[in-house]
Amino acid sequence: MPIIDQYNLQASLQFSITGTEEITKDLQMTASTTAAAGVVNGIVTSGGSPVEGATVKLYTVNDIPVAHDITNANGRYTLSNIVPGSYKITAAMPGFLTPLAIPLTVTANRPTTVNITMSADPDAGKNALFGIIRQAVALTPIEDATVNIYQDIGGVQTLVLTTFTNSSGQYFAPRLVSGDYVVVANKTGYDESASAPVTLTGGSFEPLSLNLQVNTQHNVGTVSGIVTDQLTSLPIANACVALYSVIGGVETIIQITKTTSVGRYLFGNVLTGNYIVKAIAQTNAPEA
Repeated sequence: MPIIDQYNLQASLQFSITGTEEITKDLQMTASTTAAAGVVNGIVTSGGSPVEGATVKLYTVNDIPVAHDITNANGRYTLSNIVPGSYKITAAMPGFLTPLAIPLTVTANRPTTVNITMSADPDAGKNALFGIIRQAVALTPIEDATVNIYQDIGGVQTLVLTTFTNSSGQYFAPRLVSGDYVVVANKTGYDESASAPVTLTGGSFEPLSLNLQVNTQHNVGTVSGIVTDQLTSLPIANACVALYSVIGGVETIIQITKTTSVGRYLFGNVLTGNYIVKAIAQTNAPEA
């Protein structure tokens, strides 16, 4: 069984002997906290060879981080002063796939050895593009913009990846083989924007952002609905529906339409702004 410290190493003050002195030096030792805890150690390898510089991370069973260490030239790691209990452990290293976490139990007064095997990432040598899609002039991020990545070979562009921006206008296009690429971004209501060709090689991560210009002819909305009788919930045909623009509390009619036989109305080409919809249904009064 491996030996572990029961007490911490304690040293006396330096002293000299010049002749026949009888020197007494009592020592008071403190109990080692390691004795009440455990140690986790092991070797990280890939293909039978040690992996230097890998980060080894220990978690509780509830995925709460506990401790980490970096492997040395021999792939060895050591995590000390670990409270006895159940844990799981894994490792990470650029160019390698992170393996599934390995369960383990730490026992007081003894080391727990866990060796970790890593596999090379087949996409480790590939490249990536990333950036932000913004609205031109205002430079506000555009969410849910479509970002198409085209590989350009001899002037022929082939779509290889499509992704979408997040709420901050960010996109990420990984796993691209070395070569020339063009990024094209678009969204309804904006003019399409394309980048100049960019060359990716040697596992590079290249930033590439684009600005989209608002297209005033297409950046419009619609307003629609169904007009019904409040008592019967039946649709009202031929009701007159008006769309009002509200600016500074002033209402101005900008469109008028009629409902269909099922009570439906639709306004198109509605510009950005504040609006109110009003409806009225009329009929001819009986003759006297």
